[in-house]
Amino acid sequence: VRRMAALIAVASVLIAVYVLRLIFLQLVNGESFKAQATNTTDYNFTVTAARGDIVDSAGRRIAASTTSYNVVLSKLLMGDEDLDAMLQRIVELLEAHGESWNDSLLIGEPDAAGHYSFTAQADSTSDQKTLADMKETLGLQQYATAEECINLMASDQWYDCEGYSNSDKRSILAVRYNMAKTGYNNENKYTFAEGISNEMVAIVSENSQKMPGVSVETYSERKYANGSLATNIVGYIGAIDPDTYEEKKDTGDYQLDSKIGIEGIEAALEDKLVGHRGEQLVEVTPNGTIVSETEKTPATSGNTVYLTIDARLQKIALDALKENVEAAQKEESYGSQCTGSVVVLDVNDFSVLCAQSYPNYDLDKYMNDPQYREDLLLNKDGQNAMWNRCFWQGYPIGSAMKPAVALAALQEGVIDTSTQFRCGYTYYNADMPDFHPLCMGTHGYLNVIEALTVSCNIFFYDTGYNLGIDNMNLYQRKLGLGELTGVEIYESDGTLAGPDEKEDWYGGDTIMAAIGQSDNLITPVQLATYAATIANNGTRLRTHVVDKITDYSRQTVLEETKPEVVEENIFDQEVLETVKGAMRNVVTSPSGTGYYSYGSYEIPIAAKTGTAQTYLPNSNEYDVDNITLIAYAPYDDPQIAIGIIMEHGGKSVYAANVAKAIMDGYFHPETMPEVE
Repeated sequence: VRRMAALIAVASVLIAVYVLRLIFLQLVNGESFKAQATNTTDYNFTVTAARGDIVDSAGRRIAASTTSYNVVLSKLLMGDEDLDAMLQRIVELLEAHGESWNDSLLIGEPDAAGHYSFTAQADSTSDQKTLADMKETLGLQQYATAEECINLMASDQWYDCEGYSNSDKRSILAVRYNMAKTGYNNENKYTFAEGISNEMVAIVSENSQKMPGVSVETYSERKYANGSLATNIVGYIGAIDPDTYEEKKDTGDYQLDSKIGIEGIEAALEDKLVGHRGEQLVEVTPNGTIVSETEKTPATSGNTVYLTIDARLQKIALDALKENVEAAQKEESYGSQCTGSVVVLDVNDFSVLCAQSYPNYDLDKYMNDPQYREDLLLNKDGQNAMWNRCFWQGYPIGSAMKPAVALAALQEGVIDTSTQFRCGYTYYNADMPDFHPLCMGTHGYLNVIEALTVSCNIFFYDTGYNLGIDNMNLYQRKLGLGELTGVEIYESDGTLAGPDEKEDWYGGDTIMAAIGQSDNLITPVQLATYAATIANNGTRLRTHVVDKITDYSRQTVLEETKPEVVEENIFDQEVLETVKGAMRNVVTSPSGTGYYSYGSYEIPIAAKTGTAQTYLPNSNEYDVDNITLIAYAPYDDPQIAIGIIMEHGGKSVYAANVAKAIMDGYFHPETMPEVE
């Protein structure tokens, strides 16, 4: 009995130990041992989000994100597959069905003898930098040949892919090198091909069992509807550069292969347009089996940006500029190339209704046609089509400056409506005995209204000289000349002729500045702002091209642009009415410089024309004149203001044709063309 009791006691102790051990294993460290048993690994994947749309004032899409398909390679799901063999299979599959793949290696296919050569364009700065970076990455001298680059990359020092044909080797290395540049790893997938066809989607899906880790994923592709419209406002997107990536990577919205706004609204409102990436947690076993997929954070599409422009008016402006620039170029067969720019503002709030220049380019082709893009960037046709003339380029504006000088002189009491100066064609001033600039005619005695009507240079030589350059500059800036207008995209502040720009300033400089010559360089958007300020009775508002920002669905307004006063009460009302009346005379009086173009026009406008002398490069010989125009309409109830510059336009009729085409459309909206 005693022995039995002892055995029972021992057994009880052992059972208790095992029970306690079981409790410890199951309840205390159960999850830990489960993880060790399965040995799973958690991976965080980003989920891409659509970039916000850019639309016109009526919601017509100008830049939008559309759903496309990419071929994507996941290192995590590839398992122990031979990477080089896999890459070869994918390339062969894509090429067999006429699909392109992401290939940025600047080494071409081998020739018949199996030799390689570089494909970098000698005159392409970007190509040469890319090539130099590759050689530096490989640790080669800059004089290394394409053959040396391929041999090193194929060796066991780098990608170890010997044994393939020269052509296959080159393809594999192109992919491997791009993978390294874009940070391919367990959590960063590699985009093998972009924008594949629906047929290719089905083919890749059918072959997925033979190609583990290869899949088709949807992504947002940037499309520019009516790609030639508003290019100088919208801008474009491009690959993120390493420095910008370092600055933005902590936001979680960017990867090494991300696209980012480069110019225009795409760049200025990048933080509003970019979609916020989501995050997905994937649990994987050692043999590659996915245990679970959990959405940690949903992706959020970017916001929609409403511009103030009307795409239909923009189309009218583009067509009119194209027609008249080409006509001017054909007639003025000497000198520099003619270009044209026009900006139209709403006088009520200084919103940009259209801003277009010509020559122009197609954004969609720029994004999708590498050769077209290369030609544009290198300016191979000499047109500088990507140069933003409306906002970046300053021009001599000639007599379009005279209303500003008249307003300043009247406001300062230097002249009044009864003041007269005599025009005898040649200018004389006792303080400048050796300087005798000319007028365009012999006008006799005339007052400020008559001088503006006929655009008499000599009246404004005297007026500008008596006013002085400091007062002249003061009021010019208040009118928006030589000042940033406030538009949301990058703009130049231009140049106002004066002592700030030229160290040695003389009286002769002042009188030339008074007629818009000298060093004056005014942008088209400044011209339109200047015209709108006069039309708005001397109150200048901030010029703007963004109307509002909504969420992606366009249901909720997040931000809205309100009118913002920059300058007000600049001039007495009597002063304004004098100059505005003179600008009306410019087009109604038979002696007015705008009478020929606008005398019989149905819409009552006020305007000032200008002709600015230009010179051939590195020469004192005259080139074809610039033609400028400021205008607003209707005269008695201003709604729109226009600034036009026809660089080397030669004749004012070309600017007049553009202005009338725009006003015809604006005041008769039923005639405007439809755009998508």
